Amino acid sequence: MNKEFKADICLLLTTVAWGSSFPIVSLALKSFPPYSFVMLRYLLASGMLLIVCFKRLKNINRETLIAGLLVGITVFLGTIFQTAGLVYTSPSKSGFITGLNVAMVPILVAIIYKKIPDIKVIIGIIFSIMGLGIMSINGNMSLNFGDGITIAAAFMFSVQILVVDRYAHKVDILLFTFIEFFATGILSVIPSGLIEHFDFRFSAVSVFGIIFTAIFCTVIAYSIQNKMQPYTSPAHAAIIYLAEPVFGAIFSIFIGDRLTGRTFIGCILIFFGMIVINLRVILSKTRIKSKTKIESKINYEPDEEIYEEFKVR
Repeated sequence: MNKEFKADICLLLTTVAWGSSFPIVSLALKSFPPYSFVMLRYLLASGMLLIVCFKRLKNINRETLIAGLLVGITVFLGTIFQTAGLVYTSPSKSGFITGLNVAMVPILVAIIYKKIPDIKVIIGIIFSIMGLGIMSINGNMSLNFGDGITIAAAFMFSVQILVVDRYAHKVDILLFTFIEFFATGILSVIPSGLIEHFDFRFSAVSVFGIIFTAIFCTVIAYSIQNKMQPYTSPAHAAIIYLAEPVFGAIFSIFIGDRLTGRTFIGCILIFFGMIVINLRVILSKTRIKSKTKIESKINYEPDEEIYEEFKVR
């Protein structure tokens, strides 16, 4: 299997984990403050990963430390901006605006690396944004203060994708991921203390939510992301991550939400966008195989003169 295609499949599986957290976190936040939830989730995840990579801490270098801190900061700021934006805007608009990072990533790539995305990526982005819009937009789309904060969140998540793409293939993934989690958790102490005053109201649902998201949506999902994303392009990754709200809508059925016709159509368009961007990978692999077969035939075609001489003998 082509490495890029394999990476895309693995990243899609991470969005299944992230999508599964939507109903769980939604229930947990009804009785638990959001910033404290984020703090405990990432500190617990960093503690779990520390057990695995404790012996590697002696090998930590400056590049791994900087990379992990940068990603941790972007995750923290993206989460904080997104949560704050929800105070002033609707969840549907927040989901749509956050998903616009699928368009921000190729724009940032074009600016930073002077690399224009190919036509298949552009088409994939268009279909994905259309699908996200159909799923999310209801009524008024005029911008307010909360929308502006949410745009900042989308930008930070875009930067996170680029930082992972820039550093993940150069550093120890476990140490890099541990630093990312620890930085996010420690930074979350600030809003948890200043805004929520560490008001922990534990319940069975909130404890389960923290543990579930720490293990499956953080340790496992982010480790896969950091390991596999460097094998695909940032634009591909951004479109694949749009499957998160798709799986979120699917898993939310279990807590009573309905999968409406709009949601279903939006899901189809987003998945179609993913198929379009992966056509290049599949077709490229097919061309390579065809070329290899042709070259094999050419290399092993019997020399006619030698063959005739052999027959004479």
